[in-house]
Amino acid sequence: MAKPAKFLRNVPRWSTLFPVLLYVLFILCILVLAFSSRSQSDEKYHKPVQQGGNSVTGERGNPPAPLVFRKLEENVVNELTAAFARADTNGDKHLTIQELAKYINFKIREHIDEAIRSNPAMFVEIDHKPRDGLVSWDEYESYWLRSKGIQGDSHMKKSAFDKLDRKIKEAIARDKALWMEAARTDPLSLTLDEFLCFRHPESSTVNLLNLVDDILRQFDLDGDDHLTVEEFSDVQTTDLGEGKKFILSQNVRERKEEFTRVIDKNRDGKADRGELLSYVDPRHPRYAIQEASTLFSLADSNADKKLVMHEILAKSAIFISSKMIHTAESFHDEF
Repeated sequence: MAKPAKFLRNVPRWSTLFPVLLYVLFILCILVLAFSSRSQSDEKYHKPVQQGGNSVTGERGNPPAPLVFRKLEENVVNELTAAFARADTNGDKHLTIQELAKYINFKIREHIDEAIRSNPAMFVEIDHKPRDGLVSWDEYESYWLRSKGIQGDSHMKKSAFDKLDRKIKEAIARDKALWMEAARTDPLSLTLDEFLCFRHPESSTVNLLNLVDDILRQFDLDGDDHLTVEEFSDVQTTDLGEGKKFILSQNVRERKEEFTRVIDKNRDGKADRGELLSYVDPRHPRYAIQEASTLFSLADSNADKKLVMHEILAKSAIFISSKMIHTAESFHDEF
């Protein structure tokens, strides 16, 4: 009976150690869980963000791109997808060069028609101090500043002008330069036609007639006010002066083909002013065909003469800045 008695005497000692061991195990469990949670949190932060099936990460393993950037990308995708669906007339999920050119031509015509239609209303809205059938620079600048939420005019104090945002001041300077180009009768005011030339030079018949004059001055060697195929095919120079841009084929064979097929409509071997005016008009299908050809050369990655949506998205910046999407901005960068 001596041994059982000794064991019983040791029971209180074990009852004291058991809570201590339980407490130690509890602390260890807490530590394990804490480190595990922290590890998972770090892993989640560095893991690429999945959105619409695409990973959005910064360079060199940086955190995901900001939400604003992802939203902008989504807007770009939506714009391109909507334009693709409208251009895909047969609904086969592919764009041929003919479909793309036809859609671009539609966008060009839509833009120019809207510019011509809205020009008189804007002209009358701006022309009010005084209402004299002319828009002065002061009237236009006051109108433009108000449209940007800025109170002021061309006579604002230098201290107030200096406080304007740099982009605003650059836009004013750019408009002033375009104004001086459009003002053919009075540098301080514009007529209705001149105002259209100022706002939308691609839509102005006067501007297009001036372009015809430039072409004749460049190529009409005998001064008969007509172009022959030989004169038009001269490829020594294509500079029309004063920074003016004009799309011309780049070799003799292409220019001869273009003259015969596109310019000389009555097949008399000469191009008069009327034929040249039609040729330089942005609504002429050749503009859309040339732009569509350029887009295809840049985006048709497998050279199958068809564009699918993922090829367009791969070159999204090019398409967004083209006449397929932002027609007005594309024109105003050219003219």
